[in-house]
Amino acid sequence: MKKKNRFETEISDIFKIISGEMSLREREEEIQKLKEEAIKKKKAEKRKKIVEKEIVLEESDIPTKKVIQNVKLFEWEAPDRYEIKFENRSFMIVLAISLFFVLFLAILGNYFLMACIIALLFFVYVAGTNKPNTVKHKITTRGVDTGNRLYEWFMLDNFWFSIKNGQYFLIIETRLRYPKALILLLGEADKDAIFVLLQDKVLYKDVRKQGRIDRLTYGDYIPFEEI
Repeated sequence: MKKKNRFETEISDIFKIISGEMSLREREEEIQKLKEEAIKKKKAEKRKKIVEKEIVLEESDIPTKKVIQNVKLFEWEAPDRYEIKFENRSFMIVLAISLFFVLFLAILGNYFLMACIIALLFFVYVAGTNKPNTVKHKITTRGVDTGNRLYEWFMLDNFWFSIKNGQYFLIIETRLRYPKALILLLGEADKDAIFVLLQDKVLYKDVRKQGRIDRLTYGDYIPFEEI
């Protein structure tokens, strides 16, 4: 009998502890809700007083964010692509070599590569027989504007200059998947002004170890010391 009474007492004590913890938790949740309601009520009253001009906000009360207007700093015009100049003799040599290679690929049955070479040959012919269009490029307080699209400073990674047959190139590598780089043509007179504006925002890249493809595409890299 004593054991039974003792067991019932222990069960009762455990129940009291559990019920006490549940009651305490409910009380804490109720207090938290009252706090949140009080904060909301206080904010609502402050908003009302601000609207009715009973309270004038101090400068420290207003969250500030620096706004940068898109102001044009520099603008220049240039061809939208490098002009390929073909003499009749040069083009006939390129055409003869390409057709010989296409014929060789046809014999091997590599039609995909053959089609690629024909497409490339057609592109070179069109580029060599048509004058490039003139476009405007701008450097603004927010980034580089080209092709009616603004590339903001945070999108840009680095830049560098090169020269090919007297034509200057500005290559700006981006942090985007596409385009990976902006290739802008410019005149020698524009180079210094563009460098001054870009060097505060973007790093000038050291690419002295130029690959053959880069040299054929962009010309010779201009080192930082020679700008």
